[in-house]
Parts: sequence; structure tokens; C-alpha cells
Amino acid sequence: MERLTKYILLTLIVGVLQIQVGYAQQQLFTIKNSAEVKVSGTSTIHDWDMVTEGPLQGQASINLLSGKLEGIQSLTIKVPVKCLKSGKSSMDKNAYEALKAEQFQSIDFQLISLDEIQSNYLMATGKLSIAGVSQTVKMKVNYQVNGNSVLFSGNLPITFSQFKLSPPTAVFNTIKTGNDLQISYKAIYEQKN
Repeated sequence: MERLTKYILLTLIVGVLQIQVGYAQQQLFTIKNSAEVKVSGTSTIHDWDMVTEGPLQGQASINLLSGKLEGIQSLTIKVPVKCLKSGKSSMDKNAYEALKAEQFQSIDFQLISLDEIQSNYLMATGKLSIAGVSQTVKMKVNYQVNGNSVLFSGNLPITFSQFKLSPPTAVFNTIKTGNDLQISYKAIYEQKN
């Protein structure tokens, strides 16, 4: 009986230590101001890009161990729609209208699951919300750990119709935007002190 009690006590102590070590690895990170999101598309006259100008919001709960990414419990990024700029105010206005920017002021991504981690990339499933419509997306994300920060980058092809949006038009519908879009992103998440 005494041996069984010692075994149970030892098992409990080891279990508690494992839980504490697991929590010690999990750290809170916030997105650095240098993050960039670019939305690219086509139209009947030329290709176009809109790039973020202004701060993005995001945070993550990331496990780093000896400079290696071990896991991500949560990750979010919020892109204010009106931070996307093309360099042409009329195009920006049409894009904001198409994205329903007055009603839905941000494009949001939330990690659902981390499906695979390799040495320099990961496979993730997330919820992307644009103009009030959320879709589950699977994506390959490149990453690089640098001290107490993690750089995430990659591309995600989407369509206007996937989010129940009509591609913008201009000049009495003579200029039409294509349905296909490419979202490119580069975001550094830094550990909070």
C-alpha cells in the first residue's frame, strides 16, 4: 500500500511538472508595425495591387523552445480595410465599396488549427472573414524564428465570389476587375515583455 501511495504521488508530481513546463513554453506575441498585406488582382486594362499603409492588429500564443517553433495555440490578424491603398483614390473608393468597408471595417484572420510544422514552413487552417462572410482556408505559411520574434509570410489565392462579393467595376462598367485575388502577407510577431 505504501508503495502504491508513493507511485501515485510521484505520478502526480511528474504530471504537474509537465503541465508547468508546457505552460512555460507558451508565450504571448503581438504583431510588429512593419507588417504588410498586399492584395493583387487583374482588370480589363491592367493588373493592380493594394498594399497596407498603417498599423495592423494581431496577437498570437506561440510555443518557442530553444529557437524552434513548437506550436501555435492561437493567432489573429486584423487588417483595416481602409489601410489598403492602391495609389489611386478612385480605385480605392471602388475597392472599399466592393468590400463594404463602411459596414465591415476590417479583414480578419483567425487560426483554427496548425496541421503540420516543418523546419521553415507550416500548414494551417484558419477562418478568413471579409465583408461579413467567413470562409475556412488552408494555407502553407513560411516562417523564420529570430530570437523572440517569428516572421510569417506567404500567399493565399481567393476569389471575390468566394466571399459573396461582386468584383468592382469603373467607367460605366467598361473596366471590370477579375474575380481572382492573391493575398500576400509578411508579418512579424514579437514576444510581449
